[in-house]
Amino acid sequence: MKNTKKLILIALAVAINIAGSKLALFFSIPLFLDSIGTMLAATILGPVGGAGAALVGGLISGALGDVYAIYFAPSSMIMGIIAGFLLHNKKTTIFSMTWKTFLIVLPGSALTAIISTILFSGVTSSVWATVSIAALSHSILSLFASSFLIQIVTDYFDKLLAVFLVHTAYKHLPEDLKHFN
Repeated sequence: MKNTKKLILIALAVAINIAGSKLALFFSIPLFLDSIGTMLAATILGPVGGAGAALVGGLISGALGDVYAIYFAPSSMIMGIIAGFLLHNKKTTIFSMTWKTFLIVLPGSALTAIISTILFSGVTSSVWATVSIAALSHSILSLFASSFLIQIVTDYFDKLLAVFLVHTAYKHLPEDLKHFN
């Protein structure tokens, strides 16, 4: 029964990731909104749950038309793993959310910048990020530095929002949903 609940939670997390991703792409907002479910799974299930939700979400988003999501799934998985270590069964305050989010995004943003630079010359599914990277890389920064700068700023605010939303929702979950692994 516990494994069934875990799989249902991961499926819900994947659905949240995909819905958020599609909303962000549709409205062209400067956030990705593709990791709220990952942060939820990481908070409740730990690192494996976070990574699993990120991987499955990336693969399904890719199959649904955002092919970039497949290539960036490893970055999301790293963030899910780190979030699992930092958020799973941990007390979280507004202050700790700010520094934990930075620790979550730093390695994932670096990997995303590497993937974006090597495979796509700075192009991503986000129009505003692609334009920002192109503008910066044609002015004062290299393509990688531009990609990393845009990525870490975007990832930080995107994941901080995700962590805050999950933290707020988590406080209201029944105890049996918070600790079933």
